[in-house]
Amino acid sequence: MAKLTGMETRAVDRGERMLLNEQITQSLAALKGMVSNVPKTVGWSAGGGPAFEVDFTAVDSLGCTFRELRLSADELKTVPFERLKAWADNLCQKVTYLLENVAPLELDTGAQTVLIRSVPPTRDADQTAFYEMVVKAPGELSLRRYIRAARAGNRESRDIQITHEVLVRLVHDIVAAIPAAQ
Repeated sequence: MAKLTGMETRAVDRGERMLLNEQITQSLAALKGMVSNVPKTVGWSAGGGPAFEVDFTAVDSLGCTFRELRLSADELKTVPFERLKAWADNLCQKVTYLLENVAPLELDTGAQTVLIRSVPPTRDADQTAFYEMVVKAPGELSLRRYIRAARAGNRESRDIQITHEVLVRLVHDIVAAIPAAQ
């Protein structure tokens, strides 16, 4: 296992990984052909491990589009902020295959929150696009994508488009990045 800031990463049980992979694959197969402005929320969990929810807006035979991915990890409900920070740091090292790399930008010990964003974001003359992950107590994570027009102050949520394979890998990497219990 890799070490990060003195904490081992969580060993993902092969059975747990296969169960999540199978659940995701079955859900995507069942949703194939779905296109909707109103997201359909689908959830997965492996044994007593982390639980995921994804708000899908489209699924085809190769890829999917979703508004938000959320995770709740009971094993992190009562951990100190340093363990949440370690989760965020390790996650950023593992997830290097999205449109932009991500890195922790803000640490709020009072709110027990780590803000992760694209570094650097994608910029063009008209807009800036970026991923945003929030890791917070009690062991929660959310992933969204935003776009901000060049001359507008407000950001707008945009759906995330990825292949089925990348979704499975992302879910696995989020779980695998959870620091092992002390």
